Amino acid sequence: MSNVPSYVHAACRARDLITELQIQDPAEIVIEKIAPYKRAPVRYARLEGCHGRMVRSDHTALITVNEAITRPGQRRMIIAHELGHVILHPHIKQMDEVDVTQTRNFNHRQRPEELEANYFAAELLMPKQFFKPVVNRCEPGWAAIRQLATRYQTTQSAAAIQFVHFSNEPVILIASENGTRRWYVVGDQALDFFPREEDSVHRYSCASVLLQGTGTQERAQDVPAGMWLRGYAPNGKEYITEDSMRARDSRFVLTLLWIHEAI
Repeated sequence: MSNVPSYVHAACRARDLITELQIQDPAEIVIEKIAPYKRAPVRYARLEGCHGRMVRSDHTALITVNEAITRPGQRRMIIAHELGHVILHPHIKQMDEVDVTQTRNFNHRQRPEELEANYFAAELLMPKQFFKPVVNRCEPGWAAIRQLATRYQTTQSAAAIQFVHFSNEPVILIASENGTRRWYVVGDQALDFFPREEDSVHRYSCASVLLQGTGTQERAQDVPAGMWLRGYAPNGKEYITEDSMRARDSRFVLTLLWIHEAI
């Protein structure tokens, strides 16, 4: 499921923009000003059926964000996603509509341009040069990711993606919906580990337990490695840390796995 070229290309274009703007501090990443600089002004208006829209004409574009979106992280991610299309896809994206579920979709089986726009947005809002040193002072888990999302004014899902990419710890991020795995991202330090072949989420995992409740929840504990990883018994003695978070009012769960050196 790895698609390194899509990630590398999009991330590099975002880093190029950070360099072009001579940004020296994350506080300078004001996306509402960066977009107009690239001939894509931003406005807020009522939208039906989507949370964000980009319309291009010749060498300019207009990005519209649904005024109903009040969370700064979601607004910034939507703008950065649409700006990604403006910069990355000038010949294949003359109009785009996006919602918040798309901005958290890092499934490599989706249309490449949508995946690239998400990676561009994540890197633009959380550039490696600023984000990686902070990540490497954090213990893996949603507590740290939530703090980083607040600090960089972005979504927790995007912060989790960057966390996995830049952490010095062996971590894996798995997204599931209705108890079925949809996609996963393996960190550089965990490349020797693979999610189990079955797409179904183990019924005794934290992710599965979350689906039995309501609202936004988190649940973390050490679980047998075989609940999530290939090559281990589901009831074996090798343990990993599972930290799962259920998205608000949905059946979508993000699971961070932290693999201990002992297994």
